[in-house]
Amino acid sequence: INTDKLPPIFSLEKIQSGKYCLSQLNEKNKAMFSDAIYRRKATPWSEIKQQHRHGLGAEKISKSSIKAAIPKFITEDVSDFLVFRYNGMHPMVGYRQREIFYVLWFDHDFTLYDH
Repeated sequence: INTDKLPPIFSLEKIQSGKYCLSQLNEKNKAMFSDAIYRRKATPWSEIKQQHRHGLGAEKISKSSIKAAIPKFITEDVSDFLVFRYNGMHPMVGYRQREIFYVLWFDHDFTLYDH
């Protein structure tokens, strides 16, 4: 199966606790996160790749640019993380496996990496 033809499945299974956790978001940002995944629910990965990075698309950032501890389960084959915007310019950062996007962090205060 070509997973680029499938829409993303957003997973909070591997979100990291602490400063960049979902629990640190205010109610507005939590609502906007819900809206962000809803707006992407039927858009295949192939179309997301063509969208603007500050719109419905995503951008890649290197693992080395992350200022938080990289989880031990992130293996060497994950060379980059993906960033989606959930409230204006507010980024959620994670990685993709097949059609699943695992959210690791919510950069609600723009300090997780240099923007």
